[in-house]
Amino acid sequence: MMRHLANVFGSIVCVGALLCAAGCTGKRPTRIAVIPETTAQEIWESEHAGVEEAALPLHWDIYWNGPSREDDITRQIQLVDHAIDNGAQGLILSPDHAFSLIDPVRAALLKGIPTVILGTPLAMPSSSKLVFILNDDQEGGRLAALRASLYLKPGDAVAVLGVDPNFLGSIDRADTFERVIRQKNPQVKIVEERSTSFSVAEAEETAEEVIQSVPNLRVILMLNVNQSRGTYQAWSQAGASSHIKLIGCDQDLDLMNHLRTGDIDALIAENTFQMGADAVQSLQDQMLGRSSPTRILEKPVLVTRENADSEQVQHLLDMNWTRQ
Repeated sequence: MMRHLANVFGSIVCVGALLCAAGCTGKRPTRIAVIPETTAQEIWESEHAGVEEAALPLHWDIYWNGPSREDDITRQIQLVDHAIDNGAQGLILSPDHAFSLIDPVRAALLKGIPTVILGTPLAMPSSSKLVFILNDDQEGGRLAALRASLYLKPGDAVAVLGVDPNFLGSIDRADTFERVIRQKNPQVKIVEERSTSFSVAEAEETAEEVIQSVPNLRVILMLNVNQSRGTYQAWSQAGASSHIKLIGCDQDLDLMNHLRTGDIDALIAENTFQMGADAVQSLQDQMLGRSSPTRILEKPVLVTRENADSEQVQHLLDMNWTRQ
């Protein structure tokens, strides 16, 4: 009996060893680093959800991390360097600066790491190993201008707040918005305020000055989430709800709540969910040597109180990245 038990035990140990050996020699999962502009806004949680959904059937390991503020460029550079040093096999990056992230991205490319720039572009050309999947900022500017034109007549003024030369997309939004406004309403005055700050307090101060100093102001276009938050606060305190319409770019939960109550007239929402899914597909194509576009534009969506609960809008707002 003892000999029989010893034989059984030996067999179990042998099988276990074989299974362990198979596991140890198995190919480790492909690891992808996803670095958003910041982890503090829901717009990038939607990107995370899109990446995870597309990566799930591929059994890829997703490392998602970003700075807690959009102006922490040093932290974002550190995260890219960390991804390179720790063997990332692909990189999806939403840069916080059009120029400062160029050298880290070049370092990734020199290591042979296929890279996707997502959301807003870097000041460098795309290639077979550097794909740009971008928000169509010109379309966003056009949608905002068409919405603003509903409220403008000759002699009125419109303000464009939050133009940041370090975010090339904001320049495209502003330029297109102003061009379409001039085409449709040539007698409307346009006031543009530039800023390189991500401070909500500074955004509020700028908006307050514009509201107080610009006669016949009827529409304010806010080019990013923090500018929208600051402007909303200044607009609320000034009691300007009866005569000034707010149109924001990019989405976040608090801004969606203001839209639902009618305080914000419209949001130009980026489809970061689809961008994330497209980025995974692009990396897979690059790894397999398949030909694919090096530059993709994803159209934003005009979100209003009327369509906020539509299937299309709810899909692009999806933040469920814990998919099984």
